[in-house]
Amino acid sequence: MKLDPIFTIKNNILYKIDDNSQVATSTLKQIQIKWSTVEISDEAYNEEYLAQLREDLKSMEEAGTFAVLVPVVDKPLESPEQTEAFINTFNHTARRVKDCESVAGFVLPEEIASKDFAAGSPAQDFMETLAIKHAQYVYFVKADSASKNGLPDNISTI
Repeated sequence: MKLDPIFTIKNNILYKIDDNSQVATSTLKQIQIKWSTVEISDEAYNEEYLAQLREDLKSMEEAGTFAVLVPVVDKPLESPEQTEAFINTFNHTARRVKDCESVAGFVLPEEIASKDFAAGSPAQDFMETLAIKHAQYVYFVKADSASKNGLPDNISTI
């Protein structure tokens, strides 16, 4: 099930698509998700946790509120293999909440957002991997990360 996007980002500002109104990112609930909580061992995922996350997001949907998912890097993220495992974990997370309209998108963690946003970068790989089946998501970085790099126009701060 593919959802239509609800939000877009233009010139680093979040907008609601249906009426082109600007949205304050402070109105989005930030839900932190530890990598180690989702990926309990190599390519083995905590489906109970993800089912509960989906229920929580569905409750938000019923209330008309929106969230951003905030991946927390709490395992080593130093090699290409570890980066791939991290991306795969959150792509799996996105699959489990794919029908939750309450998810606006993801916050790119400092560990990948601080490098750059060029093609082939961890941040670009994260966004491109999720976009294959989850094109409705928008992406954010923490405000203190934004000052370290030139921020592409399609990413906002939170």
